[in-house]
Amino acid sequence: MQRVEKQIRAACLCLTIGMGLLLYPLSGRQAAWAASSRIETMSMDELNRLMGGGQGMYLMFFTASWCGHCKTMLPTLNRLYQHFHQSGLHFVAISIDAGGPQAMQRVLSDHRVDFPVYWVGESAVDALRLIGIPMIFLIKKDHRVEKIPGTCSYTFLEAKIQDLIK
Repeated sequence: MQRVEKQIRAACLCLTIGMGLLLYPLSGRQAAWAASSRIETMSMDELNRLMGGGQGMYLMFFTASWCGHCKTMLPTLNRLYQHFHQSGLHFVAISIDAGGPQAMQRVLSDHRVDFPVYWVGESAVDALRLIGIPMIFLIKKDHRVEKIPGTCSYTFLEAKIQDLIK
């Protein structure tokens, strides 16, 4: 019964980002970065320690392989990473895929991601009260500063990040 509830919750999560969610066609990308983009497994305990460790500033991007809007945000997040990672802001993507890390690994093989990507799984949905994805958490020290749902523009996120690093 609990598995069915999780499947229903995952389906509802998908619906919160819109009925028009389409999986964008994956095109071939350069093999040089695809080979270096690897997803690692992270437990909820490790994620909680990362979020509450009091070590710097984080932009945490919650995503899933089936989320077309999440994939469209990857180029924007890569640009932001290139612009802000020298300022001490750490970028981390967290996959909530129910099917394990291999689902997100296929996305990483076709989409450039310059920052670390971890698979936590659907346990993060309840634990962090994720109401939809894409979802971004901005964290400073051990305090969640802001929770940003949905697709966001470069300019919008740039302003939020600049406020965070002040």
